[in-house]
Amino acid sequence: MNVEKYTIMGNRNFFRNENERNIWIKLNAERINYKSKMAGNEEIKMGSINEEHTCMWISKNQCDYDERESDALRFSFEELLMLSSAELYRLDKEREEEDLRKMAEKCSSEENNIE
Repeated sequence: MNVEKYTIMGNRNFFRNENERNIWIKLNAERINYKSKMAGNEEIKMGSINEEHTCMWISKNQCDYDERESDALRFSFEELLMLSSAELYRLDKEREEEDLRKMAEKCSSEENNIE
């Protein structure tokens, strides 16, 4: 069965349709809510995609960014569906640490090239 991918404004198409995209945004919003609680931050309400500074609004912005700027979503459907909130939190921290390590290596490499 050939399913057309859903795209918005020529962005990368990670979803088969708008409903799938909306489900991803909701699942990611739940991850954002858990991450905020675990970080000891002030609770962010779930809200809606039109309500600024809510989990849903942040999640939609992340989705929009990933569609424009990334080769993949920050979390796959499989990860959001299969992993517990605690496992997603751990995975997010690991990815952040890896990104920081890569940036430090790049900066170090660039500094060595200048000298």
